[in-house]
Amino acid sequence: MSRDIAVFRRLADRSRHARVSTVAVLLCFSSRAIAQAAPAAGLDSTLAVRIDTLIDLPTAVQRALAASPIIVASEGYVRSAQSEQRVATGAYMPSLAATSSLYRSNVTLAPVPGSLPSSYSAGLASSIDVFTGGRRSADRDRANANAKAAEVSDISQRFAVTLAAQRAFYDNLRASDLVDVARARIAQAERGFRSAQSRIRAGTTTKSDELRARLELTSGEQQLVAALDTLQTTAYALGRLVGANGPVGAKRSSTEEPHALALSDSEIVRLAVETSPTVRTAQANEEAMRALTKSARATYVPGLRVTGGYNWANQTTLAGAVRPGWSVAVGSSYPLFNGFQREDAVTRADVSAEVAHATALDATRQARAEAARLLAGLRFSERNIALAGEAVRAAQEDLRVQSERYQAGIATELDHLTSQLAVTQAQLGLVAARFNYLITRAQLEALVGRTL
Repeated sequence: MSRDIAVFRRLADRSRHARVSTVAVLLCFSSRAIAQAAPAAGLDSTLAVRIDTLIDLPTAVQRALAASPIIVASEGYVRSAQSEQRVATGAYMPSLAATSSLYRSNVTLAPVPGSLPSSYSAGLASSIDVFTGGRRSADRDRANANAKAAEVSDISQRFAVTLAAQRAFYDNLRASDLVDVARARIAQAERGFRSAQSRIRAGTTTKSDELRARLELTSGEQQLVAALDTLQTTAYALGRLVGANGPVGAKRSSTEEPHALALSDSEIVRLAVETSPTVRTAQANEEAMRALTKSARATYVPGLRVTGGYNWANQTTLAGAVRPGWSVAVGSSYPLFNGFQREDAVTRADVSAEVAHATALDATRQARAEAARLLAGLRFSERNIALAGEAVRAAQEDLRVQSERYQAGIATELDHLTSQLAVTQAQLGLVAARFNYLITRAQLEALVGRTL
């Protein structure tokens, strides 16, 4: 009996020493782990993202249109085309010019000795083309077509800038969502890391579980750093686009959520074919090229021009001096041969008209195909958002179950980490699905030239 008591005492002493050693080792590892995990808590403060102001989507689009050099150039093209219209209309009006001259000389030619001969004159001259063989009407048609093309192109450029602003705005929203996903991953990884530490202290797991949890926490921190960098980059890009001198952030609203289109699919395809800015621009260019062909062919017809005017002048004896009175002249010109310049002009105009016609037809086909593609892509994006939401909910539920199993010692750390990664991937998929939906809808509105 005394021998058994002695044996039990030696075992108790060994167990007590082992517990002391284990506690010391765990404290060492815990202090080291806490020191390593400290940067995760202060990561947002050390890598703070600078955002000067937040704007909503309508404000972003309005400011982008006001600051875009493309819109300034497009409006300049419209004014230039309108000026060309005035010139084409002015060709139907007579031109008017005023002339004046004063002549004085010390050469004595007058009958009275010592007198200085002098003369002055003033006059008005006018001219008008009576017949141009259809050139003026062709030039006017071409000017009208160019003005129409410039106006439609201005609309197209406005929707292009609007699309660029929407893309930059949604890029910033997506970057903000990626930051949220990375922070959620870090928070979950920190909980897993603390759980692994607790299990090590309880002696129910191995050091490998703690290392895997630490690796997951580090991966989450790296994802957060990349997401913060993307957020800052998109903020500066949005700021430049809206005319700001610093980074600008996107403010969320309910318009980012999927909602039904204002028109049916068939109506949207019809609008894309009939009223799309791209199609209308191509058709206006085709009209301008046809008018250019008529203008080039008009050089084969002789033109008729009437000129007239009235002169006021003093009576002088100078030879060749202007005499007062009125004058009228009718003239015609027709180049019999000018080195094939007329033929070259007609050939170039015909080629341009053929190219413009083919371009207009291709623009119509492209608008129809692009509208159908974007509508299908929009439906796929809507369905993908729903599936991605279901995937997130399923992954989160799986993580909850695996966390409970891990705490109960049924699941391994690898199972737990796999569920955590599945949640992160599902959340990233949901962010991508929402971004694709927003961009696809913006592209469809830019194609048809109106909001949907």
